[in-house]
Amino acid sequence: MNVLLTGGLGFIGFFVAKYLLEKGYNLILVDNINNYAGKINVIFKNERLKELQKIYNNTKKKNYFNFLKLDLTKDKDILVLEQEIKKISGIDITIHLAAYAGVKYSLKYPEKYIKNNIIATQKLLNLVNKKDFISKNIIFSSTSSVYDGNPLPFKEENCITNFLSPYSYTKFCCENILKTYHKIYNFNVVILRYFTVFGPYNRPDMATFKFFYNLLKSKPIYINGKDISRDWTYVENTAIATTNAINLFKNNNNIFEIINIGSDNPIKVMDYVNLIFKVANKETKIVIKDYNPYEMKSTWADITKAKKLLNYNVDNNNLEYYLKKTFENLKKYIL
Repeated sequence: MNVLLTGGLGFIGFFVAKYLLEKGYNLILVDNINNYAGKINVIFKNERLKELQKIYNNTKKKNYFNFLKLDLTKDKDILVLEQEIKKISGIDITIHLAAYAGVKYSLKYPEKYIKNNIIATQKLLNLVNKKDFISKNIIFSSTSSVYDGNPLPFKEENCITNFLSPYSYTKFCCENILKTYHKIYNFNVVILRYFTVFGPYNRPDMATFKFFYNLLKSKPIYINGKDISRDWTYVENTAIATTNAINLFKNNNNIFEIINIGSDNPIKVMDYVNLIFKVANKETKIVIKDYNPYEMKSTWADITKAKKLLNYNVDNNNLEYYLKKTFENLKKYIL
């Protein structure tokens, strides 16, 4: 089976690519290796590429694998991708993870989110709609940020009307573009709404990396509101759910599904930070700041649908173990 994975060197994309290679899929991996999340993010991406090449070299059955550094907002790069796809006679599944993520950066640079999320997605879908593709099957990564204002736990059928940031708005726009392509062009679509992902190679602009960084540098940790909570989701569980979504396209020619990928276990950020102190065997000062009006106070995923459709299972007793794995990875780059 031929898979196109965009954003394949990103935080989640790397683990998705890893599982795809280990399972023997033919893989075209696309990433533009940008530094919007910080210079260390570029270091992470280069490290991930080396690791993926190592995994591929160690596989007994050598299926097709190629990495392309491309910008999906540029027509010339779309043409390069189109020629690459022709080499393997089309694509069975497109997993579209490439995006500008994060709330804070989107407030400062909304135009970049419109360009790299909405416009890039539109250009990619136009490519997928061409006859050179084998199938119009697409998995899209969305976000729990679209749920603001809904009752907890968040359910896929909730009405989405309130957006706190350009990031959440652009992701929801992409969801609606995909719904339109499903209705008009017969695309098969699975939208995965990810909840607060953490783990090794954690993106530097995210809370988990910042908490570990400030702790190891003996700097204060800042929390925006004492009672805020998040449905922390380990990155490898997220990646497994994403690759399991491929099975939904088998013998199904009319699919449009939205599925939450979380832990169904909201934990206060304060408690999460104290657990980080425990796994690192170190403490630092915690500073409670005013609540940030551009962030949700709580997230909580109803994962009933994920369990049913994706065979998705999470062990919420493993949070400390997952944080230990995250700590062992991140400290190599922080210290």
